[in-house]
Amino acid sequence: MDTRVKALQDAVFLTKVARARRTPMEEKILDGPRLFDQNCEIMRGAIRSENPAFTPEQVERELRRRLAIARRIDEADLYRDAGIVDE
Repeated sequence: MDTRVKALQDAVFLTKVARARRTPMEEKILDGPRLFDQNCEIMRGAIRSENPAFTPEQVERELRRRLAIARRIDEADLYRDAGIVDE
């Protein structure tokens, strides 16, 4: 890998770490629900795109169905963290 690219990647990473360290704990705690809500909005958009005739109620029902599937997969522990994969 080009050393300039690696240096840029390292600088970006360190900037993100510094920003995370400066973030107040209250904000960090609120980030989880915020990210979940954002993800749900993205999923709703995908559902509407895939099913343009769906009513808002049908979109919500499908969202809940997909979230239930994701929860079952998570609870079944089917996927495990592989750690860092170095290319």
